[in-house]
Amino acid sequence: MDEPSQKQRFLDTLLGSGSDRFPFFDLEPAEETLVQWHTQGLPRDRSVAEFFRLEEHYSVGLMIRSYPYFRMAPDLLHDPSSFSRHYDPDEPSRYAKDFAKRAERLNKHGRVLYVDASGGGFLQMLGVGDWESLKSACYALVEDPGMVEDLLERTTDFYCICLKRVLSKARVDYASFYEPIASNTGPVISPAMFERFAIPGYRKVLDLLDDFQVPLRILCTTGGNLTSLLPPLREAGINGVWISNIRSSGMEYQALRRTFGPDLALIGGIDSRILRLDESAMRRKLEETVLPLLETGHYLPCLDDRPRANTTFSQYSLFRHILEEIAANEGLDAVRRATTYE
Repeated sequence: MDEPSQKQRFLDTLLGSGSDRFPFFDLEPAEETLVQWHTQGLPRDRSVAEFFRLEEHYSVGLMIRSYPYFRMAPDLLHDPSSFSRHYDPDEPSRYAKDFAKRAERLNKHGRVLYVDASGGGFLQMLGVGDWESLKSACYALVEDPGMVEDLLERTTDFYCICLKRVLSKARVDYASFYEPIASNTGPVISPAMFERFAIPGYRKVLDLLDDFQVPLRILCTTGGNLTSLLPPLREAGINGVWISNIRSSGMEYQALRRTFGPDLALIGGIDSRILRLDESAMRRKLEETVLPLLETGHYLPCLDDRPRANTTFSQYSLFRHILEEIAANEGLDAVRRATTYE
């Protein structure tokens, strides 16, 4: 039997169809980490993905953040003319050059392709970029909810215009929604307020993704405890979670499994601090984290943060080796189970 493509393995793993093994995937190391690793054994003519046989994900090439990209936009709440400056769907730099041809080529070669389906989260739609703009957004939510709803609706419509232009020409495997709205104790606004203001936009975008048959819609966040926001997000159509820098016990993946069941797709879940442990402790911690999640399915294990400069090349190599051993053993277990059932 031919080995499945990276795309097929990724989809089969996270949709629960069963695969030969879970995908070998991880976040790219920080640049300073790469510089260090090149002095510790990583060949300079090979990428980390090539050396460790990692299965990369490729962006379809759409940028829907407010413009200029990655900068604060506090004027969205105060200047009626600002919206057209920040959100022009005809701005050429929003779309990668020849994205449709590139997507067709990547799909042909069985690569995993994704699209960013939100512009940085609910608060970023209100122009939040620092403490002062967060205060302004909170006041607006209470004192001028109609204006906020109008801004959110126009921003969501903008997202949909851009997504339609891309998805009508390119097939993707998952859409990512970045939502940095919580501290370790919970979201910075109430769940009721999030459901009132944010969920209608989520539903509109998620319905669009359904129209284009995007199978995975993955909520991404960093660090915070979003547990109280997950029920309405799940109901709206989010079917996967990918959390960086897990520091809240409520967002640990085994806790999410217990709360939301086995059908929720999970990416990540391995505390990156594991890389500081010796071999015995690393193996024990990995098995405690990964094996129960693999047993329930819909899980792709990887670190919850990119490798940093305090991680040596040998430590990361050991981590990848242990994960490959786990994958091989899981494959043997699957064969044994199938043989037993025959």
